[in-house]
Amino acid sequence: MRRTKIVATIGPASSSPAVISGLISAGLDVARIATAHGKVAEHLESIATIRRCAAELGRTVGILIDLPGPKVRTTTIPDEIQLVDGENIVVCPGTDPSGPGRLVIDYEQLMQDLEVGDIVGMGDGSVSLQITGITDVVAARVLHGGRLMGRPGFKLPSSRLSTPVPTEDDLRLLDQFRSAKIDLIAISFVRNADDVRRLRSAIAD
Repeated sequence: MRRTKIVATIGPASSSPAVISGLISAGLDVARIATAHGKVAEHLESIATIRRCAAELGRTVGILIDLPGPKVRTTTIPDEIQLVDGENIVVCPGTDPSGPGRLVIDYEQLMQDLEVGDIVGMGDGSVSLQITGITDVVAARVLHGGRLMGRPGFKLPSSRLSTPVPTEDDLRLLDQFRSAKIDLIAISFVRNADDVRRLRSAIAD
């Protein structure tokens, strides 16, 4: 038996029966459904397709539901921002649009969850900042620059995230997948065993 398991994320580009069958034939062991994107109905349809294709090919494929976890993001960036290595910017909580030199984070506990010296990734992680000062706003220096657009994620240190994990939204979302007989559940920003116990309790039987 192969000890290494292959996990693939199933999304809009890979949810057709032909692509899923190809993935399974190539050795797919676990299909990951990223619930931070898309609608529940779409995910349930993908799960049904995965089960059907696996049965047709005589294979067992696990279904992994990846819960979104706390959504710490910037407010809307109306025009694309290009951050440059070494640039100093301001970060603050609020609801106003973000713009050049000033990123607004839609998360009230921002100031209490950060410390000077923290390194924060943004978006897909290609952009990173180092926190250099905290007063009435957060001062940061760009370590690795890049483009920011839309509402990129702002990845706070998990150990100090004050939002409960899993979130209430996570638990409500999970309930909608009970009929799909999920094999695995992934949660983000786990800090301690109590976070896992809380999820186990919500799953019950």
